[in-house]
Amino acid sequence: MPVSSTLAIPSADLPDEDARLVFEAQKNPMAFQALYDRWAAPVYQYFYYRTGDVASAEDLTSQLFLSAYQSLPRYVHRGHFAAWLFTIARNLVRKDYRQNQRQAPLEMAQQAAASFDPAVDCAQADEIECLKKLVQALPKEERELIRLRYAAGLSFADMAIVLHKSEDAVKKSLYRLQARLQTLLEQNHD
Repeated sequence: MPVSSTLAIPSADLPDEDARLVFEAQKNPMAFQALYDRWAAPVYQYFYYRTGDVASAEDLTSQLFLSAYQSLPRYVHRGHFAAWLFTIARNLVRKDYRQNQRQAPLEMAQQAAASFDPAVDCAQADEIECLKKLVQALPKEERELIRLRYAAGLSFADMAIVLHKSEDAVKKSLYRLQARLQTLLEQNHD
């Protein structure tokens, strides 16, 4: 039986950590745990921000890693494991939404508020609530930019692959969105 070209590369010669972890997991399925450990938190956060529900986020995270584990023998690393993983994640969320017809609120600002020191003054709490409303009012494509960058922590290159856009287009879109949100936030506090 011929050895896959993805298995022929010595792990020391691989260009990045994901490539090394994928190589190891393709050789030894028990090594998949390292990929899970590396990506479980960003994947869960992404699903949570998409669904607004802990149980759904946990279920989707499990489904994603099962799918990734089953597909890993066929995966060929081209430098963007995160993009591959979050493409699967986006497809799972879409399928889940169609099946459950549930509203998928973005609770990012509320989650951020919960992580602050309890001594946060009222002005900051009002600003967070305002930001939450502004983000929720965004079109779904713009909310997805925020989720991929800040909930999942993806690089611009990986976001570009997931969104089927150029890296420059993703950067410009996100920077323009951030500037627009900043302006709106300032106008609401004047």
